[in-house]
Amino acid sequence: MKCFKCGATLADETRFCGHCGTLLADPHASTMIVEGPDPEMELERLRMVLQGEFDVERELARGGMGVVYEAKDVALGRPVALKVLAFDKSLTVRSAERFKREARMVADLEHPNIVPVYRVGERGGVLFIAMKLVQGRSLDAIIAEQGALPLPVALQILRGSTRALSYAHERGIVHRDVKGANLLIDRDGRVLVSDFGVALRASDITLTMDGSLIGTPAYMSPEQCTGKRAGPQSDQYSLGIVAFEVLTGVVPFDCDTLAGYIRHHLYSPVPDVRIARDDVPAPLFAILERALHKDPERRFAATREMLEAVEAIPFTEADRRSSQDTLIELVRGTTVARVPTRELPAIPDAATLVLAPPRPWWKQPVLWAGLGAATLGIAALVVGGPQRGTTDTAQATVPTGDSGQAGGATAAPESAAPPTPPGFLRILTNPTSAEILIDGRVVAVGSAVDLKFAAGQRRIRVRATGYDTFDTSLTVRPGALVNLRRVVLQPHADST
Repeated sequence: MKCFKCGATLADETRFCGHCGTLLADPHASTMIVEGPDPEMELERLRMVLQGEFDVERELARGGMGVVYEAKDVALGRPVALKVLAFDKSLTVRSAERFKREARMVADLEHPNIVPVYRVGERGGVLFIAMKLVQGRSLDAIIAEQGALPLPVALQILRGSTRALSYAHERGIVHRDVKGANLLIDRDGRVLVSDFGVALRASDITLTMDGSLIGTPAYMSPEQCTGKRAGPQSDQYSLGIVAFEVLTGVVPFDCDTLAGYIRHHLYSPVPDVRIARDDVPAPLFAILERALHKDPERRFAATREMLEAVEAIPFTEADRRSSQDTLIELVRGTTVARVPTRELPAIPDAATLVLAPPRPWWKQPVLWAGLGAATLGIAALVVGGPQRGTTDTAQATVPTGDSGQAGGATAAPESAAPPTPPGFLRILTNPTSAEILIDGRVVAVGSAVDLKFAAGQRRIRVRATGYDTFDTSLTVRPGALVNLRRVVLQPHADST
């Protein structure tokens, strides 16, 4: 049999390609749908691909951009946290080299609040980042267990993370995926920002999934939601979301769909954090309000300014020691006294009307209609004006009410029925050149992320030259998400 990705000839019983590490399927089987990643199969593949460089032991965490494993560097004999980027994000040779070149800059970051990066590389189509293995817990795990944290602890976390981001931004490096899972607390109660390498790659490398959004939906800045290049102000926004979560125990926007998150980040005002608790000082509220502004130009011009504002909030040595002790207890798994908070008001999840940009004045149809009417009126006056005994044109167009008198109330038109909400399609294809069709019309190539399409009975097909076609029919409910995950097309029998 042959690997359908790289074309290498392999034994029939082989599960993974020894050249590119791709999971292989039976070429005589029909087209199949893989419902999701299999952690055991991914771990087996990773051990095979990285054999001789790393001894991969176990999975530590899993996120949207990849998986973190506990491993041992064979050459140096030290434990590492091995971040492996998502297997389905195939990269070209050129983009992989660019990733490694630019990620080396991240490896040069040396700051007490940044997790050191030891090594960045690519092997068998797998991009990996070897980082220091931090003995501690992530901030999101602590919040999930503890809820809102005391004010001194919140300030300690905000100070450490802002210092790290300010240091990186001054060296031209933007994180682009700031979130609780990437803020680690070690056994000494120190705040460490991790995953700079993954975040750098996320914006600067061209993925095969054209049009995909990079980041974690709950923490993405408005500019990330619109596909724009993220700058330091994007990190400020994401850090503001983290600070909001630390103070309240929840993120400001919580949705079931990517489209819902994007809509809220673009249009919904962030809830007032003071509704949840009373001990938020005015300077801290002002920082959050500025960092979470929808317009990046209204945020801090430089993260150094944000850091200065954070460090200007009164924070005594006693506060520092008590907050550090609290973090150490939380890392150990000890539950501390919970901070009482009030429930935030629900944010309406109604659809938001996106208006088209205004037309230039010379393209306004109302303007030309008015000019045309004025021209006709002047022409009529020149010819002789309205004749006596006849009805004036302007008078004839005045609406009348039930009594027939001019100026009366007009009958209200019947309200139109609300439009039926569309469905949403989420799908990845292998090969990435496969066409995605809905009811015979090509709607995307390679992937579709929350693509809108009409609800009802629909026929979905995935086709590519040299492969068997995937074909299915289903009934789509209004507003429902059809998640076909990853559709793997099998090569034609004669092409193997």
